[in-house]
Amino acid sequence: MYFTSPAYSWVGVGFGQSMKNSLMFILYPSHDGSNVTISPRLADGHSEPSPFGDTQLQILPGTTITDSMFVVKAVCRSCRAWPGGFLNTKDQSYPMIYAFGPGNQLQSDSLNAPLHRHFKYGHFTMDMIAATGKGGVPAPATELKGVELQGNMTRDHDRANLAHAVIGCLAIFLFWPINVIVAGFFKRIKIHVVISIFTMVFLVTSYALGIATSGEYNRSKSFASAHQILAFLSILPILLLCILPIKPISQLHASIPRLHNPLTTLTLALLIITGGLGLRLASEATPVILGYSAVAILVAVFSVLLTTCIKRRGSAYARANGRKQVKAEDEQDLVLAAYYANKQYETESRSASAASSVPTLNSKASHSSYHGSVGGAGVGNGFVKYNGGTINGIGAGGPHARSPSKDGVFGGGTMPGPQYLLNMHPGVPVYHGN
Repeated sequence: MYFTSPAYSWVGVGFGQSMKNSLMFILYPSHDGSNVTISPRLADGHSEPSPFGDTQLQILPGTTITDSMFVVKAVCRSCRAWPGGFLNTKDQSYPMIYAFGPGNQLQSDSLNAPLHRHFKYGHFTMDMIAATGKGGVPAPATELKGVELQGNMTRDHDRANLAHAVIGCLAIFLFWPINVIVAGFFKRIKIHVVISIFTMVFLVTSYALGIATSGEYNRSKSFASAHQILAFLSILPILLLCILPIKPISQLHASIPRLHNPLTTLTLALLIITGGLGLRLASEATPVILGYSAVAILVAVFSVLLTTCIKRRGSAYARANGRKQVKAEDEQDLVLAAYYANKQYETESRSASAASSVPTLNSKASHSSYHGSVGGAGVGNGFVKYNGGTINGIGAGGPHARSPSKDGVFGGGTMPGPQYLLNMHPGVPVYHGN
C-alpha cells in the first residue's frame, strides 16, 4: 500500500462501515518527529481503537514525513481477516472509513500511544478489484481511481469530556472559595448551605460525565489511572462534609463539628490534584497544564489562609451564636451565685443574731440599716453577702444601697474598682481594713 496525508496529530483509515469491528491503520509522528509510526488497531465500538498484534506490517523504505505530509510505503500480511470482519477483494464498493485528530500534539514510537478523539471523520467506498495490482508498492497518483466519497467530512466534538473538565473547575475554583467567604463573613448559615449544595451538584455532575467518557479511551477504560483512583478516594471526605453537619450526627460528640475545617482543606487539596492528573491523562498541552497549576495554587493559598483566619477568629455565624451561649451561661452562673449567697447570708445572720444580737433578715428595718435595702438578686461581681448589690457594676439593690459599714464589709451600691477586682468569686465578702 501507498498512503499520503497531511501530518495531523494522527490519521487513520479503516476497513468497514463503522468503527466497530473495523481493522484500522493509525498513523502519527515518531518520537523524534522524523518518521511515521503505523499502528494496526481494532475498535469494539465508538471508542479509541486498541492495538491489534495479529497482523504483520512491514515498513518499506521511503516511509517518512516530508513537507508536513505523511508518506507511507508498506506491505501487510495476515490483513484479510480479523475478529468481526474480513476483506472482500471482489467487492467493487467496499465500505471504508477515515479520520484525523486535532493539531500536532502526538509524537510517539509506541503502537499503543494515546489518541485524542478524532477532529473530523468520513466514509468512502473502494473498488477492491481496481485496487488489486500486480504486486509491489503502487505509484503515486493524484486522481481518484475506484474510490467514491460518501458525503462530506463530519466535524466531531468531545462535549462530554470538555463539560467534565469545565464543570469540575467551576466547582473547585469558583464556588468553593465563594463558599469559604460566605461561611466566614455571613451570619446566615442558610446561604452557606445553599452554596454547598450547589457546589456538590456541580461535583456530582462532573463525576458522572467523567465516568461516562472513561469508556471512550483505552487509558481510562479500566478505571485504574491515578486520576480516577484519587477521584474515587475524594468521595469519602466529600460525603463526610455533607453528612457530619446534620444535627443528629454532629451532636453525637463534641469533636465532630471540629472536623469540618480540616475536612474542607483535605477535600480541596484532593480535588485540585485530581484535576491536574486528569489533564495529564487527557494528554493536554503543556500551556493548559501550567495555567491550571497557577490557578490552583492561587485558589489553594487563598482558601487555606482564609480558612485559618476563620478558624482563629470564628465564623460570623459561630460568633453570633456563641454570644447567645455566653449570655445564657452567664445568667445560669448568676442564678447559682444568688442561691449560694442567700444561703450564706441566712447562716451568718442567724449566727450573728445569737451571738451579738445583730439584726437579722427578719427585721426589715435593721437589715435595711445594716446592709442596705432588700432588693433584686445582686450576685457575681458585687458583694453578695446579702440580697441586694451589683451585677457587673449595675446596682441591683435599689436607691437604698449604702457605703461600707463600720466593720469594713463592703456590699450594695455601685462597686468601686479595687473591691470589684478582689470580689471575683460570688459569695466571698471583701473586707477593708481601716
